[in-house]
Amino acid sequence: MFSAFPSTKDGRFVGWAAFRDALAAGRRVSDRSDVPPVSVQSNQHVEFTRMGIWRLLASNNRELARSWAAYPSFESAHAHVERLQRDVGSLEITGVKGESPSQYGWLATSNGVPVITAGRWFGASSTALHSAVTSLVAFENAVVPDTVTPGRSEERRRPGAPAIESTW
Repeated sequence: MFSAFPSTKDGRFVGWAAFRDALAAGRRVSDRSDVPPVSVQSNQHVEFTRMGIWRLLASNNRELARSWAAYPSFESAHAHVERLQRDVGSLEITGVKGESPSQYGWLATSNGVPVITAGRWFGASSTALHSAVTSLVAFENAVVPDTVTPGRSEERRRPGAPAIESTW
């Protein structure tokens, strides 16, 4: 599912970026000790431009995984997903420990660069790594939509507030 945000200050985009940054800051817990720490740019100085991400959803709409990067256009996001699907066998999974004792996630990297993250935190490292493996299998076999999926922002917006477009 491809989601667009009207600005990098949009609350949903800020939430996505905060989770990504927390994964990046986490301590690596997988067997791969040679994976370098991930650095992310600070979100304090962001542009007010339209951006979008992709999310992998299960048939019950539970989020399995999401993009590491935000994309300036639907075309760039779509092309990157298709390229990752072709190269999914070369991705490396790294387990990550969050700040709390029962907070585990994962990253998938391509040539050391993060490209896919967990969709949420897990209570155990084994559960997080199992999620990574099954999510990448689902990702490889996923049908990639040719359009941006409209969000529910229309239903949740305050009366009189402007509608948020779901296109880049």
